[in-house]
Amino acid sequence: MEKLAIIDMGSNSIRFVVMQIADNQSYSLLYQEKEAIRLGHGLSQTGVISEEGMQRALTCLHVYKHIMEVMDIHECRAVATAAVRNASNGEAFLKRINAETGITMNVITGEREAYLGYLGVINTIAMKDFLIFDLGGASVEMTLVRDGEAVHSLSVPIGAVTLTEKFGTQGNPDSEAIASLMKFVRKKMAAVPWIEDIQLPIVGIGGTARNFAKMDQRATNYELSKLHNYIMPLEHFENLYHEITTRTSANRKKIDGLSSERSDLIVAGAAVIKTIFDMTGSPEMVVSGCGLREGLFFEYYASYCQLPSPRFDDILDFSVKNFIGTLSGIIINQAHYDQVTRIATQLFDQLQPLHGYGPRERLLLQTAARMHDVGKIINFYNHARHSAFMIAHAPLYGLTQVEQIITGFIAGFHHGISRKIIRAYRYANMASAEDWIMIRKLSTILALAEASDLTYEQIVTDVEVTLAENVAVMIITTAPGSTYNAADYEMKQLSKQFKKEFGASLLLVWK
Repeated sequence: MEKLAIIDMGSNSIRFVVMQIADNQSYSLLYQEKEAIRLGHGLSQTGVISEEGMQRALTCLHVYKHIMEVMDIHECRAVATAAVRNASNGEAFLKRINAETGITMNVITGEREAYLGYLGVINTIAMKDFLIFDLGGASVEMTLVRDGEAVHSLSVPIGAVTLTEKFGTQGNPDSEAIASLMKFVRKKMAAVPWIEDIQLPIVGIGGTARNFAKMDQRATNYELSKLHNYIMPLEHFENLYHEITTRTSANRKKIDGLSSERSDLIVAGAAVIKTIFDMTGSPEMVVSGCGLREGLFFEYYASYCQLPSPRFDDILDFSVKNFIGTLSGIIINQAHYDQVTRIATQLFDQLQPLHGYGPRERLLLQTAARMHDVGKIINFYNHARHSAFMIAHAPLYGLTQVEQIITGFIAGFHHGISRKIIRAYRYANMASAEDWIMIRKLSTILALAEASDLTYEQIVTDVEVTLAENVAVMIITTAPGSTYNAADYEMKQLSKQFKKEFGASLLLVWK
């Protein structure tokens, strides 16, 4: 068992997280804390971190040090970014931190900050070609990713705090002030020529990007409050940008979803994102809740577990295994999980002429099969329903938000389709009518696979389906000497459901 504390001290806020790595190498978040310390306040005018800002930071760091002692944490990765990097008294401040708290904090370069943000994104969002921007209080880190590799990276010394102070946008800026702000940001961003007209999705890290996602979710009545991997179309951003830059300070604070602690910085932050949209020609912004801190953790995790790289090849497979590994409260019957997944995949492939789905739907079915029983950690009774909720909210990476919800529904019906689950589950409307047709078909396949291993003996060695005259003949081969009566009975209970979803009768033939 290993515990790691991570401290990220930025220009606007300081964050503290504690991660745990179990003996089976699964990891989980144990603790998280955040405070707005405004360390960069006044830095653009004076060139130094103020005593007030340092005191706010030290107050937090004393608390974090105490928490580390209480939780018996001996490993800590503490980094400071643009405010300390740019301040003439930054080095002296770090020495003071060490002397007063015992915490050793290091300043990281803009390039290092960009790389850590890249690690946080590439391991948690399944995209290959995109532009990352990490907008902080005093800088914005830009990384262009092609085929999953970071090909260009640069730190631009503009941020939400420094721009707000320079142009006074915390109050009621007029159109002239906004125009001056945009002109200045565009001039600074000209240092990043490789983003011009790339027309790739942009991935936003940082509080401003997350706050835009939250405002958009409220404006569109989006049912899921999860911010990570939320996709925001350009049109939605433009609408919010207009609201933010034309309202008075008092009315701006009334925008649903706008954080009270960020309302004074949002105009400057919006200007940076607007400039990035304009320069890149990007159609949408994907919001990442993972960035520098996750990048620091993945580096440590890879070293601790002796992995060849801190970048994972298959992030969905890795995150599913990791999540299951954290469920120490239940006995994981991995042989049953593997068997159900194998049979469900075989049935999907052989029933393809009836359902017509492809590789993506196949992946959703496999993911649901691999996690279909996780709800038992809550309660055995209604565990399919609990599994649906857990899958929808688990830290799974490699699926879109809607795909994760759909995967939960597929797993939720592995004992048969239940209207009770549909009525009770609040995210039912996130799936379209076409999605629900697919969910019902795939959940029927999963239910049949689950029923085939009813006794947890893995007796089925092979399944072959023959389709003829609206009949699906399922030839099931079993291990020598095995008893299949229970599985046969359970699978036959699904015949009516199969006929309804696939339009064909089901005939079971056991070998």
